[in-house]
Formats: sequence, C-alpha cells, structure tokens
Amino acid sequence: MTWQVCRSGSLEEAEICVVHQANASLGEGPIWDTRLEALYWVDIHRRRIHRYRISEARQDGVWITRKSPGCLGLTESTDVVVVASGADVLLVDLRSGAETPVATLPIDTPLMRANDGRVDAAGRLWVGTMIDDIHAPAKFTDGRLFSVMPDGHVSDSGFVFELPNGIDWSPDGRTLYLNDSTAQKTFAFDFSVENGTISRQRVLFDHPAAEGLPDGLCVDSSGTIWSGQWNGWNIKRIAPDGRLIETHKVPVQRPSSVCFFGHNLDRLAFTSAANGMSTADFIAAPDAGSLFELSVRAGGRREHYFGSLAALNPSTVSS
Repeated sequence: MTWQVCRSGSLEEAEICVVHQANASLGEGPIWDTRLEALYWVDIHRRRIHRYRISEARQDGVWITRKSPGCLGLTESTDVVVVASGADVLLVDLRSGAETPVATLPIDTPLMRANDGRVDAAGRLWVGTMIDDIHAPAKFTDGRLFSVMPDGHVSDSGFVFELPNGIDWSPDGRTLYLNDSTAQKTFAFDFSVENGTISRQRVLFDHPAAEGLPDGLCVDSSGTIWSGQWNGWNIKRIAPDGRLIETHKVPVQRPSSVCFFGHNLDRLAFTSAANGMSTADFIAAPDAGSLFELSVRAGGRREHYFGSLAALNPSTVSS
C-alpha cells in the first residue's frame, strides 16, 4: 500500500492519496455534485459542511450549522443543499448560509440525532437516527430510519436498528442497503420507489469484529457495495449476493464513508475521522481526518436531487 498527497487533484501512481488534509474530527457523508465537479462532506462534531473543488484542488466553501449535521443531499439548485442536522431537516442556502426548515424528525432530543442518509430517485431524503455519541452509551439502541418528503411529511420505515449508517440503492432501485454499525451487519431490503417503503429485511453481510464496524457505504454502477470500516483500517467491496469481493487496506484507522467522484465517476473518495485519537494513534495515522482517494476499478452513479420534479409524479421515476 502506498499513499501520497494528490497533485492537481489526480491520483498519479499512488494507490491512495490525500485529496485534502482537512483535520476533521468526524468526517462523514461525502457526495459528488457533477454540475460543480465538487465533493461535499460533513464534519459532524465541528458542525461543518465542506465543499472541495477537484478541478481547482482547493476547498472553496465551509458552512457552519447550528446542530451536528449527520448528512446532506443535493437539490436541483447548486446553491442549496438539504441537511439533516440534530433532529431537523433543513434547506441551506450556500450563498447566504440561511436555513429553511423542512421537517423535524420525531426523535428524543438531545439524546438522539440524525446520522447518515441519502436522497432516493423520487426526491425523498432517507436518514437514519442514532444515540448521539457525545453521550457515550454503553450500547447503541433504538436507531430508526425515516424518509422525508419535500413537503415536510416524515415517514418511519418501521424498522429498528442499533446504529443505522450508510444508505444506498441497487442500480435498478429495487433494493435498499443499510449498514448497522454496532450490530456489524449490512442489511438489504426490498424497496418501492413509488410508495417510499422498505420490506423483507435480510442480512447481506456479517462483518467480523476484528475488521472494523461498517460505516458509510455507496453502491457502484455494477451493483456492488463499498463500505468504510470504522476502526478497521480498510474499505470492503461486497457483491449483491453477499460475497466479499475484496478488502482495501487504508492508512487511517477510521475510514468513515465513501463515494464515487470525478468527471467519469470512476474515482473513489473516502472521509475519515480523528476523534478520540491518542498521540500514538496519530503517529500511526498522521493523516487521520483527511479526505482521501482510493484507486479502484469501478464506476459510480449520480446522486438524486431532493425535491426534484420526479417526486411529484413517482410513476415517472426511473432508477
């Protein structure tokens, strides 16, 4: 395994490179906006939304939220993103920083908060909720999964998890995948984009404890699942039938989430975290908290937009 600092936003010959030395406490939730050729991601503990322009090899925006942002999604406007922050789902105007409320998740605050999420093909935001880690629970419990419509309507999926994390869909849109981190499982569900419902929960993959907890995930254009492994020093690639295809070692203990990016969506970015690390930990992983690129042979898919016109007529939605 080799890694280095990326030059002009390109990987060059390294298997892994540092895209941006962000020094994040809890970097999470990267997504790629093809229109701006920019990576967004959040630092949950520092209440920040970051944007990094790949073509310019620089961070060109940081926005501070009032509460911890668990995830964000794109909208049809490049000036507005949707953010799940605390128990609130908000539209954030990136020009002014103004926040417009969309919905409030029905969770017990301040004990619980929004965590990872993603927008589906009908323009809904799906977001998991968890016990806020600032409470240092002995065990994570009562994690939920909600969908939020652009008109503010919130639906509970009806399933309960320990710590729901990365969310994405199969290329045909019929399967939803979700990581339950402390349960050490990747789940698959049947998904109805027309009704916004999930059913038939099953375990797709059991993660060995010694290889880290499954954190953020994404699904590539071939249908395989990429999962960052918290405390595992690796990223796993899992087939839709549950087979482990490969494990990529990375130079940080806590690779937290992944997404495809770049002009051809053929580059894999991953966020990382440095919270709770000791001096010895930083000696072992000096770039902890950075935004990285991992060289892979795969391609991704574009993100859907929250509140898109497709949401008004789900029968026209394609995956």
